[in-house]
Amino acid sequence: MGSKIVDAKIPVVNLFGEALKPGSGAWAAASGDVRRAMEGYGCMEVVYDKSSEELSSSVLEALEELFELPQETKMKNVNPKPAHGYMGRLSVLPIHEGLGIEYATDREACEEFTKLMWPEGNPHFCEVVHSYAVMVAQLQKLVVRMLLESYGIRTDKYDAHSDSTTYLMRLLKYRRSKGETNLGFKGHTDKSFVSILHQNQVNGLEVRLNDGEWVYYQPSSSSSFAVIAGDVIMAWSNDRIKSCYHRVMVEGEEVRYAVGLFSFLTAIVEAPEELVDEDHPLLYKPFYNQDLLDFYVKNNSQNKGDTNMVKAYCGTSML
Repeated sequence: MGSKIVDAKIPVVNLFGEALKPGSGAWAAASGDVRRAMEGYGCMEVVYDKSSEELSSSVLEALEELFELPQETKMKNVNPKPAHGYMGRLSVLPIHEGLGIEYATDREACEEFTKLMWPEGNPHFCEVVHSYAVMVAQLQKLVVRMLLESYGIRTDKYDAHSDSTTYLMRLLKYRRSKGETNLGFKGHTDKSFVSILHQNQVNGLEVRLNDGEWVYYQPSSSSSFAVIAGDVIMAWSNDRIKSCYHRVMVEGEEVRYAVGLFSFLTAIVEAPEELVDEDHPLLYKPFYNQDLLDFYVKNNSQNKGDTNMVKAYCGTSML
């Protein structure tokens, strides 16, 4: 699996103050930092000024309340899409448990999920998860806008991209007992555009660097988020950004809680013309994000997490 790099760290990008003002020098510098981090590592830590420490703490507290519900209640969270509904008590992932809220930035979706878990109602939970989803979605949009501007892509394409983006929230728990495996989730790449993760004080996320070595993600503050490139941004960027291969390895016996917001595209995915030239020939045929998910589900390989699904599905070498 590769040895740990004790002195390695993924890039940290600070997004606050002048860096949040489009057109400023600090904005341009931060945009370049975002692009270089994503191109070099496929991930980065973002310290985000617009995040609320109170909200970030509240959503983690809400997870504790959620996972105390009976197993049969949590199992009502059903969704045919992979990793969109309840996952738990799997023999291959015994310490992992997760639930999903699709379209989490829509209040109605959060209300429906809350009613499913608490038929008598739980307005505080609903408010917290919805407010958190909206806040992190704004961070995702900021990162995308910075990438487009850094690549010199027309600004009108940002609006089209934003309009076609939907969000899945994953609410995650990893509970170890003495002697159990520390594998919380096996190595994989996400089938999203980007994924943004926030966690409690228990580390566990590891990313694999380009040289094959693994490094822990250790957030530097309570306002930190891990931004992870998925397979869709790899195709969209014409391989300038590689999807980040990552896993969860939980040390110790404290409970790890984490929440992820995964962005997906409803419009056709294709590389912008600005990212295709003689030195960078088109590497992917246009495709739909949902079709990639369907292709992944139908793949029966035991090691499909190690397969570059987007290249297998729509790489131009398949022509």
